[in-house]
Amino acid sequence: MSDTHDKTQTLQTAISDHVPDGASIAFGGMGGRDPEAAAREIIRQEKTGLRVVDDARTTLFDAMVGAGCVDEYVGSWVGTSLISQGHNVRRAVEEGVPKDLTMQDVSNFGSSLMFFAGAMNVPFVPTRSMLGTDIAEHNDDIEVIDDPFGSGEPLAAVPAATPDVAIIHVQQADRHGNAHIYGNTVNDHLKVRAADTTIITCEEIVPSETIAESPELTKIPFYTVDSVVEVPFGSHPWHCYGHYYADLPFYREYGLRSQDYDEFQDWLDEWIVPHEEYLEKVGADRLARLEELEQTINGGKL
Repeated sequence: MSDTHDKTQTLQTAISDHVPDGASIAFGGMGGRDPEAAAREIIRQEKTGLRVVDDARTTLFDAMVGAGCVDEYVGSWVGTSLISQGHNVRRAVEEGVPKDLTMQDVSNFGSSLMFFAGAMNVPFVPTRSMLGTDIAEHNDDIEVIDDPFGSGEPLAAVPAATPDVAIIHVQQADRHGNAHIYGNTVNDHLKVRAADTTIITCEEIVPSETIAESPELTKIPFYTVDSVVEVPFGSHPWHCYGHYYADLPFYREYGLRSQDYDEFQDWLDEWIVPHEEYLEKVGADRLARLEELEQTINGGKL
């Protein structure tokens, strides 16, 4: 059981301690607050046989697939908007490069229900979502059942997601694991309750008194958290609301270079480095411009 002791670790140690080969993982964020630095560290440590159970995943998942870390994906969507169409994911599914990737589809709502069931510690939740599609036909884990109360209408039983590890990036956390999320929470509050272990990466570690000043923002409580890691710009190249905007030129470069597998390998050699070195390579001036752009867009307020 997680408690109120000091849970701070380095990123390298957190991934080494809590993400074994073959683990099932849920990542936080969606179109922002994605734990990109944690995913790069997973690649750097050459983790293998991973099962990613998620909602929608973008660059971090595509890079992990291209690096050969992932064997299976359960979720609703993968890709990276119009800048990169998930070239590594497509190669793995269609060509088995670098190895085969198994995909299990659920709807967007269905993926939320997986974590809802896991957070409640029930085996499944019923829904009408997906009954108008062929998802249940192709995903053997989704059962179509009769309404037990006799309405005569079928329901889709969505199984609970209980990942081994949830990795969530937030704006602020204290050393015990109480975490503030500004902006869209997505399914992160459910993922940490469904997972066996939770790693929180954050833009900054703050005193518990700071967390207590805004209890309504504490979307993740200490008792769900096992590790806290301070990782400034931990979502780069995605944005982190209140801190920095998305690095669209970086995305474009990733999209272009990941189209070819050999070129993607060169990208890995260049960018899969310890996070401090990564930030040095991105450049202080570039990061400052991303902060300025976020301040301009949001008026400097979290």
